[in-house]
Amino acid sequence: MAPLKILLLGGTGPAGIATLERLLSSPSITVIIYARNPTRIPPHLLSHPQLTLLPAGTLSDTTSLRAAVAQKPDIIISLLGPAQHDFLRWANPFAADTKQPVFADAYKVIVDAMKEYGVKRIYVMGTVSIADPKDKKSLVGTAMVWAVWSVVHTAWKNVVAIGDVFDGIEKESGIQWTVFRLGNVTDGEMQAPAVTGYVGDGKTTLGIRRSELADWLMRQATSEVHEWAGEKPLVSSAPK
Repeated sequence: MAPLKILLLGGTGPAGIATLERLLSSPSITVIIYARNPTRIPPHLLSHPQLTLLPAGTLSDTTSLRAAVAQKPDIIISLLGPAQHDFLRWANPFAADTKQPVFADAYKVIVDAMKEYGVKRIYVMGTVSIADPKDKKSLVGTAMVWAVWSVVHTAWKNVVAIGDVFDGIEKESGIQWTVFRLGNVTDGEMQAPAVTGYVGDGKTTLGIRRSELADWLMRQATSEVHEWAGEKPLVSSAPK
């Protein structure tokens, strides 16, 4: 059987590197990375024989972005989103570049390329700022979203726009998308497998360790059952 081919976007941030390391731990997976700055990948992963680096490019480089999808991966995993180290830029209401729906625009290009090249599965990172009808009332969740809306409003708008893109995909397209939503993301060793559900359901929390997220993505990618296709679940650490 041919190895599972995964295109990883946003693979140079902390969560992306954790996910890359987890994916490369399996000899049955090969990973393709398209990134603006691939040199941020640790040397021991950069030289891994199961990793292919595409020429560096940005989200606005539609030709290169489409070329990445043209590699015809079995699955796309995307961890694209406002970076924590860019907090000041996202918090600046006068920063012109953050006012544009950069991630939503990139996903429109990606989805169009997926249709052209027959790529069917994509896992997309979001946050609890993206609402879902299955969510229930949560004071902590509401406070978390309000804080983001207030302090980094342009980041909030950018993330919400991601959900809108995938909500607008017609079922007839055959694309099996999942927007996995996160709360607070931290470092730390995995304590237990991540759980999946919805805000306020009593089964999930509003935090997750990067190691747990990486493991969840690994399990989703290698599962023959696409349980969360067309859904926007909350993925979190297990309640204590």
